[in-house]
Amino acid sequence: MPIETITKAGRRRYRWTFERIIEGGRVRKAKLLPAGISRKEADDLARKWEADQYAHLSGARKASVTIGDCVQAHVTDKGSTWKDGRKRMLILKKWAPEYAEQDANDLHAWSTKFVGYMRASADHLGRPKRPLSDAAIRNVLAYIRASIKYAHKIGRIEVDQTARMVIPAVNNERHHYPQRKEMLEIARACKHREVRAAIRIAFYSGMRRGEILRAKVSRQGYSLDDTKNGRPRIIPIHPRVAVLARRVRFTLTVKQFEEAWKKARTAAGHPNTKFHDLRHGAASEMINAGIDLFTVGGVLGHKSVVSTKRYSHLVTDRLAAAVGKIGQKRGNLV
Repeated sequence: MPIETITKAGRRRYRWTFERIIEGGRVRKAKLLPAGISRKEADDLARKWEADQYAHLSGARKASVTIGDCVQAHVTDKGSTWKDGRKRMLILKKWAPEYAEQDANDLHAWSTKFVGYMRASADHLGRPKRPLSDAAIRNVLAYIRASIKYAHKIGRIEVDQTARMVIPAVNNERHHYPQRKEMLEIARACKHREVRAAIRIAFYSGMRRGEILRAKVSRQGYSLDDTKNGRPRIIPIHPRVAVLARRVRFTLTVKQFEEAWKKARTAAGHPNTKFHDLRHGAASEMINAGIDLFTVGGVLGHKSVVSTKRYSHLVTDRLAAAVGKIGQKRGNLV
């Protein structure tokens, strides 16, 4: 079998090489196999790829894989592991007529047309339909793109053309930073003891709702074994919520939490404030106190500095002060 073992980035990988004389012409192809597969899986995949090459180059069949083929393979192999499996499959099924027969190697023109159709207020027969927002369109295309990438990973298509897809850009970034006064007004209006405690903890820790509900309290602080970025983290406990950390244990469901939160924010006169905004409020408080963005990102558990940069506009005053120091004398230095 045309399989060889190589080392790439310090890891053992398998590489498939196809070199044959077919109908008087020399054909040579090479492809790196997916990481983590066994030798047997590599051999099986190599057999399939070799058969596909012979079939295509000898004219036995047309080398065309549709987006529908990619989606079907993805659903069959990975569908049972998707956390949002039911929602994803309903969306893929709904839009299947628009992508099922589309060649997976010709994505630019198709995606442009598809985005236009999803934005339209009428269907192909002229009947009224609800246009999708760019955020919803991006979600649909993300599912389709994931299936095409998977098909490329397992060797169903030779080239990943998803970079040519036209996908609307969406800015979901919020710019509401609740101050302590707003937080206290909502907390005081909250009738549910656990949610009232969570409101204060969120503001004084920067933790997300799910993190607050599952965090363990230790001497070092709030301990999280699993976070959004996949890394464990410890958040020091602010003195103003130290008593709550010791006494309150969260037992309510997410639905109960949301109901109590919505009632509290409305009663306090802040109906548009989201619980997640309290996390932004915590970041704002730290930055206004002179804490650098790198440290703020560490408290919030950001894996990348890109996530923390959303707060960079809050340091404008300090940037101005820094610029003002240019050219100032220090002792006898000019």
